[in-house]
Amino acid sequence: MLVTTSNKLIGVTPTIQVDAGISQTPLNISDPDHSNVYTSGTAAGNFRVSFGAQTDISYVALSGHNAALISDATISIHDGLTLISSVTISRNHNLVITFPIRDFTDLRITFTVTPSTQQTTISYIAAGTYISIPRGEQAVYSKQWLKRHTTSKASTNLLVGPTGVIQKKVALKGSLSIPNQTVDFVETSWQDFIDFSYDQPFFIKEDDSKPESSYICYDPVHDIKAHGDTRSLANPTMKFTCYNGL
Repeated sequence: MLVTTSNKLIGVTPTIQVDAGISQTPLNISDPDHSNVYTSGTAAGNFRVSFGAQTDISYVALSGHNAALISDATISIHDGLTLISSVTISRNHNLVITFPIRDFTDLRITFTVTPSTQQTTISYIAAGTYISIPRGEQAVYSKQWLKRHTTSKASTNLLVGPTGVIQKKVALKGSLSIPNQTVDFVETSWQDFIDFSYDQPFFIKEDDSKPESSYICYDPVHDIKAHGDTRSLANPTMKFTCYNGL
């Protein structure tokens, strides 16, 4: 498991290199406000944005997109013309794509949609650094990336047979407990993460091999308790609200 600890793209206006949308605002792509989106100009199948030169980047995260609405889609990360990483998805999960930390001369993100019968919409792209959680989450951790933001309530007749269903979208609520962490980790890296989590939304990625096992998190509530057996360890916990894109 990893959590993002920085975002270099806040306030950066990307350049739309392929399939620019008419009367769209490129800055919406780097704005964490998900009520602001960017939609490509046509159903051309390819959509590419450039963030120019960026330093100390080890992840790119996407939230609130529709690339896999009709069929599989591929999201690729390039440094100029050099391919850094690529992932193919079948659902519109949020994504965190990781790679060895590097400086980019031109950070480019490309959406390739097949068949090319839809326009691409994206709410938010972030990029920066992350930390891996030593020892990982507890075994009973709730896997938020596999859940749905939907609740349903059925109405019934006098014989309690179903007559209709009302569906409602709700935010997901998560909690993370990472006991038995070293005091050094809790007093350094985890403190930096806490500061960042209050300043900007952050991403959690559950499985390093699955970019789709990711979700954007906000409204964190942190706590850190002493370990019951030794002062060299501590038990951080966190509650948060999250969105996985589905």
